[in-house]
Amino acid sequence: MITICTMICFAPITHFVNQLCRLIFGAGFSLDTLVCYAVLAGMLLASLRQLHFQLKLDVLIVSIGFLVAFALSYTFAEGNKDFMFTQWTDFAGNPAYLLFVYSIPAYVFMRYVTDYDQMFETCQRFSLIVVFCSVGSFVIMLLRDSQPEYMSFSYNLVFATILSFIYYFEKKKGLPLIAAIVGGIMIFLAGARGPLACVFFSMISYFLISKASVGKKIFLACFLLTGGVIILILWQQILTSLKDSMDSIGVSSRTLELLIEGEFSSDSGRGDIQLRIIESFTLFGRGLYGDRTIGENHYAHNLIIELIAQWGLLLGTVIVVTLCVLFFKGFRTKNDALRLLVLALFSSSVVKLMLSGSYLAHNAALFVLIGACVNSLEMEHAQPAGADARSQKKKSKYIKAYSRYS
Repeated sequence: MITICTMICFAPITHFVNQLCRLIFGAGFSLDTLVCYAVLAGMLLASLRQLHFQLKLDVLIVSIGFLVAFALSYTFAEGNKDFMFTQWTDFAGNPAYLLFVYSIPAYVFMRYVTDYDQMFETCQRFSLIVVFCSVGSFVIMLLRDSQPEYMSFSYNLVFATILSFIYYFEKKKGLPLIAAIVGGIMIFLAGARGPLACVFFSMISYFLISKASVGKKIFLACFLLTGGVIILILWQQILTSLKDSMDSIGVSSRTLELLIEGEFSSDSGRGDIQLRIIESFTLFGRGLYGDRTIGENHYAHNLIIELIAQWGLLLGTVIVVTLCVLFFKGFRTKNDALRLLVLALFSSSVVKLMLSGSYLAHNAALFVLIGACVNSLEMEHAQPAGADARSQKKKSKYIKAYSRYS
């Protein structure tokens, strides 16, 4: 569980360590990155030993499937090679490492998790660490007169912010609420729109799937609606006041600037890239990273388009439909902790990938989500057998009682 959470939260923790080391030792210091990845590699190897090589069939299929797809894409798709492998010493950015040492293991480890309550608690502890690290990184960058890279910084905070928000409403503890508020403010300050969409999606979805009473849900809906109307009425005044306040302390927000300029809903050229990729769809696909060759070094910014472009109209559609079924089953699971984990993972990975990012790079959360949904499906198939056993036991009890009194 600790290894899985480390993989999900690795980027913001590493970023904080990097910023801290550069503040102490100078801008040229780089040993910290290697140390962070060495620690992760050690955790991965230790976790593999705990599996006792009891390989599940789906783990074998997923692992071999990606190995074959990678080999075929690298061998036969000439234009894909530059996107698939950089150099052996590129520990932080080599696409092959990101896929086979970062993403696939995340799926493998999640498939062996059985205590979802403990997993939920562990994720919350890591979420607190991530928020603390992100605040530290932001302060250090201000001290060094620099601004965070708005896209990666914001997305690195999404899972921690969403999980803290969910955890507060489930457990009613104050510290997660503070973490959720601080995380939301940091995302807004950093200035990426996609992470805000992920957080809002998670909030709405939580109230839909939570076990709160209908009256409470209606009250919350009315509260949010009333707050939204007030914000719309005072929109310009709020934006102007926020801008003046942030300028006074030397902090800028890309989100705030886009709102003031009326460019918040702009797709930043994504539509043209996606249209070009859609027009080049083929029956069998262009291989892993094939969308980059069509998008002129740009990925699709949409998970469905990326999957179909790479795996083809035939297999790609099967993969998309399969994922939709898995996600639906994950949201419907009767295990409360697992359902909440699915919500947090879905909001921070799938919603993100429908707007930005690639599933092949730095997206351990997506593979953990898929593993969690397969676990929920496995639990669903196991439950009827248990129910039948209980039914037979109950029936046997009645038969014995009847025999006794007859």
